[in-house]
Amino acid sequence: MAFLQWILKNFGLFFGPVFLVYFFLMIRRLIILFDILRHVPVRIGFSSLLTGSNEALFFLDPLFARLATAAAGHGRSVDALIDVIWTEVDCHVSVHFTALHGYVNTLILIGFAGTIFGSIGAFNEMFQGLAGGQAASVVFAASWNNGLATALYTSLGAAVMGGLTVTLLCSRCLTIRAKRLDILVGLKISEIIEEKKTCVDVADKGSMYLQEPRIREKIFLPISSSSSWFFP
Repeated sequence: MAFLQWILKNFGLFFGPVFLVYFFLMIRRLIILFDILRHVPVRIGFSSLLTGSNEALFFLDPLFARLATAAAGHGRSVDALIDVIWTEVDCHVSVHFTALHGYVNTLILIGFAGTIFGSIGAFNEMFQGLAGGQAASVVFAASWNNGLATALYTSLGAAVMGGLTVTLLCSRCLTIRAKRLDILVGLKISEIIEEKKTCVDVADKGSMYLQEPRIREKIFLPISSSSSWFFP
């Protein structure tokens, strides 16, 4: 409760709630991203290339099943399903990165607006106090409480929140894991297509051997005239 009172007192009745809402939205997006990417390995090794039972691809299992069915039946929807898989990855991962970058940019603008608004209020209070013949300490205290604190804290809050968010987005915890997720998805798609293609080729060869049995051809050697028999 004391923290909320401090926010409202120093950030203002308008900018304080705005910063709290943006802080909640950014934390929520970061938690969702971490929950999706926490199973993705930072380093891709031989064991990581075996994507068959990777928990990081759990949200794509229904689409992978449809892709396997389409690839097994030589369906024309394979390319469309691959596009759907990459779109689903964008909906689960890329959209949160875009939203966080948008929050940071908007927060910087809000901090700049708070600086201008607070400066206007502080200078207005300062000039009124000087015109009224008040002491310098009273004028400074009045300007601090009526705008100068809002001007400074909004800029500082925007810089801190934006800087921390950008640092987390560009760290190994999120950005590298997101790239690794793209690698795992591509490997999984190639595994499904190659596996089903191999199974179909083997089945086609087996059916060809069953339907068209090989028949040994008789070979007739030509008889030369020198080998004919003459009777007296």
